[in-house]
Amino acid sequence: MSQETPIGNLGGGISDEDSKLVDSILNDINSSSGPSQGQARAQGGSPQQGQQPSPEQIKMMQQQQQQMMRQQALAQQQAQQQALVQQQAMSQQKMNMIQGSGSGDIMESVKLEAKNIMTVVFLCILFNIEQVDNILKGVSMFVNEGGGLNMQAVFLKSIVIGLIFYVIKTYLL
Repeated sequence: MSQETPIGNLGGGISDEDSKLVDSILNDINSSSGPSQGQARAQGGSPQQGQQPSPEQIKMMQQQQQQMMRQQALAQQQAQQQALVQQQAMSQQKMNMIQGSGSGDIMESVKLEAKNIMTVVFLCILFNIEQVDNILKGVSMFVNEGGGLNMQAVFLKSIVIGLIFYVIKTYLL
C-alpha cells in the first residue's frame, strides 16, 4: 500500500531564508540564460537543457509556429496583391496614353488653341513683311555684308513677337 499525504498536511510554510534562496537562484538563472532561452521561457516556459518539454509546451510551440507561418503567408499574399494592383495601374496608364495620342484628341486641342495659333501665325506674317525688314535695315547693327538682315535682327523680331503674343494672350484672349 502506498502512503498518501493529505493536502492539508502539506505545509506552505517556507521560511524567509528559503524564499530568498529561491529568488537568488531564479535571478542567477535569468541573468545567465541567453536571449533565446529567455524568449522561449517568456513564450511558454521551455525546459532547461537536458529536460524534455511537456506536451502542453510542445502544443504551444506548434501553435506559435503555425501562427508565424500564417502571418508569413498573409504577408506574401498582400505583397502579391500590391504588385498586381501596380501592374494594372501601369497598364491602365499605357492604355490612356495610347488612346490619348489618337487623332481625335489632337484635333480637339487644335480647336481649343485655335485663337493662340492664329495669333502666332498673324504675328509671324506681320513681322516678316518687307516694310518691317526695311525698318530694321535702317539700323546698321542689324544688316550683314550682303545687305540682308543678320541673326541679331531675326532674334530681335522673335523676342518682339513673343512679347506681343504674351500681351495679347494675357489681356485680350
